[in-house]
Amino acid sequence: MWGEDGAAEVEEGKGKMFHKSKVQFVIDTLMFLCGISIVGIGFLMKFTLIPGKDRLIKYGRNVDLLLFKMDRHEWGTIHLVIGFTFLGLLVLHIILHWKMIVNMYHRLIGGRIARGIITSIFMIACAIWLIFSLIVKPEVIELGRGEGRHEAGLAYVEETISSIEVKGYMMLIDAAEKYNVPIDYLKKHIGIPQSTSSKAQLGQLRQRYGFRMS
Repeated sequence: MWGEDGAAEVEEGKGKMFHKSKVQFVIDTLMFLCGISIVGIGFLMKFTLIPGKDRLIKYGRNVDLLLFKMDRHEWGTIHLVIGFTFLGLLVLHIILHWKMIVNMYHRLIGGRIARGIITSIFMIACAIWLIFSLIVKPEVIELGRGEGRHEAGLAYVEETISSIEVKGYMMLIDAAEKYNVPIDYLKKHIGIPQSTSSKAQLGQLRQRYGFRMS
């Protein structure tokens, strides 16, 4: 009888371990998907759904960029939600591996006082990073009266164009591509006709139209 009971307990233990392993596998898989999504949406917001100033430089006008009918701010909200989901899954992952983590921590740091100090520093650092965005004060830059995102972006484009170093052998299209400035806007800024060939040399254009760029 004892042998049958023992075998039943062993089987029950195996069943619990298998169930725990399945839960861990699901959590780890979801964590990986969340991590990939966080990085992917980060790339999307950085390089595809670019902010206003960069849109003015790239497209030469103020436009909105949408993906699946959502702009970069809405994708930012999704990015935040996935980040919270990832954090929740990480907490579950730690709970499931808590005994192993504690044992490893005790082996790495033998002294009780040292463990307490390191744990306190770690918890304080985590709390600071979590509430950092809620307590930090951003730098406030005053815009001119009636000046909004579009005007500020145009000023940024003007500043970019004015910083271009012109070399006589460069073609118009070379300057536009090198400094990531729309070629039509560049033509307008230096005062040459829009019909001017993009392969015209800047030295010849400067002699003909007398524009100056630093």
